[in-house]
Amino acid sequence: MSESEGHTASPVRASTRRQARNPRLRLACLRCQRRKIKVGGWLCTGGKGENTGSECVDGESARLRDFPRAYITNLKDRVKWLESIIHEKCPYVDLSQGPNCENLKTVLNGESTPVVAQVEPGASNPEQSESRAASSHEIGLVSLGGSQDPRYIGPSSGYFLARVMLTKGSSPGISGSRDTAFPTDLIETVQSAASLPAREIADQICDAFFESLHATYPVLHRPTFDRVLDKMYTLQYDDPAACFQVYMVMALGSLVVSQRLKAILPCERYGLSALRYFDRINVENSLQGLQCLLLLLIFTLHNPHVRVNIWHLNYQAIAAAVDLGLQRDVTTQAGISLLEQEMRTRIFWVVFMMDRIIATTMGRPIGLRDEACDLRLPRMLDDMDIMTAGSPHSHSSAFKPIAYSIHLFRLAKLNSEIKYVANSVVRQTPVYAYPAVIDIYEWQASMLEQINQWEEHIPAGDGTPATQHLETACRIQGHTLRMVLLRPSPAIPKPTREALEKCHASARESLRLLNKLYVRSTLIHSWLTFHAVVLSTLSILYCVKMVPDLRQQTDVAELMSDLSISSSILSATGEHWSGARRCRDTLDELGRSTIKDLLAQDGPAPTREPSRRRGRATTTTPISLSDVDLSTDAMAFTPMIEPSAFFDDFLGNDSFANCFPDESSTNIDEIVRNMFQDDTTATAFG
Repeated sequence: MSESEGHTASPVRASTRRQARNPRLRLACLRCQRRKIKVGGWLCTGGKGENTGSECVDGESARLRDFPRAYITNLKDRVKWLESIIHEKCPYVDLSQGPNCENLKTVLNGESTPVVAQVEPGASNPEQSESRAASSHEIGLVSLGGSQDPRYIGPSSGYFLARVMLTKGSSPGISGSRDTAFPTDLIETVQSAASLPAREIADQICDAFFESLHATYPVLHRPTFDRVLDKMYTLQYDDPAACFQVYMVMALGSLVVSQRLKAILPCERYGLSALRYFDRINVENSLQGLQCLLLLLIFTLHNPHVRVNIWHLNYQAIAAAVDLGLQRDVTTQAGISLLEQEMRTRIFWVVFMMDRIIATTMGRPIGLRDEACDLRLPRMLDDMDIMTAGSPHSHSSAFKPIAYSIHLFRLAKLNSEIKYVANSVVRQTPVYAYPAVIDIYEWQASMLEQINQWEEHIPAGDGTPATQHLETACRIQGHTLRMVLLRPSPAIPKPTREALEKCHASARESLRLLNKLYVRSTLIHSWLTFHAVVLSTLSILYCVKMVPDLRQQTDVAELMSDLSISSSILSATGEHWSGARRCRDTLDELGRSTIKDLLAQDGPAPTREPSRRRGRATTTTPISLSDVDLSTDAMAFTPMIEPSAFFDDFLGNDSFANCFPDESSTNIDEIVRNMFQDDTTATAFG
């Protein structure tokens, strides 16, 4: 055999020898190789390295270095590539949480290791200790899905209630579901835009919008809208703002009809048709453009598939309103028509009210302050009355739905004062602001009386289903604001016993009213409805937990009924918002534990006194630590929620921290995370 042939055959023989060699040479770790420790044919577990403290390093072979090193390098590169994809597509997945070195033997022996976050029960974060001295407005820095930086969720959102109702540790069924969330790209369905339906169907869809949502957010003029709709069916009408408004009304009306009739209507497709015109609309410098902006904001609140940031959209609407001068009282004396005057006023109040609703729900500052505006209310004129104002028949005796809109605008003014006083994060009133509140409890009682008077003057309506729905919706918003006033806040971190009892009553009544709409199939599922159900349920459980008398007087059957209502509504809402089902599961666990604690109370419960009589006889002494049993046994009924890497540690001041012992403080709550981190609301509520 020639030299060349021998040279050519050598790699083949080397490969054959490489395959025939004992695999233990490359399976042993570096320490076992140096000490000549045999490994028995399986992957080396480090010998006694774990006892000596030495690191188990992959072993090398001078003769076989090429194959294992290239293979391992390839695996490492592939892992890095896969992690980069996860970072891009699933930024909410914490890759630092996984099987640690302690589980290495289990992995090497072929057993599976559950991938869960390992948290030492007794471990404490130094930053958490320092955060105890932070101000109460830093309660919630929430890392929402799809975002890298934490987002601020403040006290008026009810964040504190969810925060204190959960404790360390976890029930695996509650907190483990978050890791299985799908990327947004896999959830959203790609749909094509829809054209207008038959005119008769379009009229019914538009009627559903104007009878329900438009009575709450009166941003359009119905006769003007009808004329535009006629043109779109008879002419080749291509005005961008008008076409956007028609398709967006179709989208919102379809959403209302589909939820009421449990039918499938193409509301998202109508929304896509509307968005085709949006980039051609003069949003910043026209009243019609601001109407389009508000319609998009309303649609985003009611549809979980819209990828628009509501917080930014809200401030864009405020900027447009101020730029157009809607905050000032411009009347017909300035040369504008009565129609323009009333539409300017109505649109201003919709912007004003939406700012208060979003700011309160998210616990963020108000964007448009009251003292910068002429807070004049619209006239009691319906859309047709505006067109015929001054004629003999312009003031008819028929009921006007605009009355509900005006009444909700009045509630927005009360909401402003509560945000300024109760939820201000800086308690020192500057010299240029309004006079400081001397007695905060007296102010709270005064605000409560104003809300009660507002509720007494809710328009009665004409008895039609539409007005009955609007009346119920007004009462729900009244109870929601009452809970915001009576819950713990930066100004009143320790509410009185009487305040918590009234908060408990409002929370229960809010759930009953929501259930009333739900049973009638008139409940319009939105992110605000979702938030109202969760916070009402949390308020009930919180008040029962914090007030010993209320805990003793609570009827278990009534509490079970309230929790059943909450669970049913959240199950229905979960058909639209996936986070609602996760919140339902967590609230069910909290409710079961609360009921178990109530049933375990020693001695018969005292006879319940009617809540109205008890409310008047109760003193307004703030609850102190001696009034509340915060022992370990008393807190044992609270289910344990696993700490999560999605949130920073709880940042609360001493007044919040002292309400509960250190062993009962928890991670940032799973419930509020599900509300703000739903696959769509994470983007919507940036």
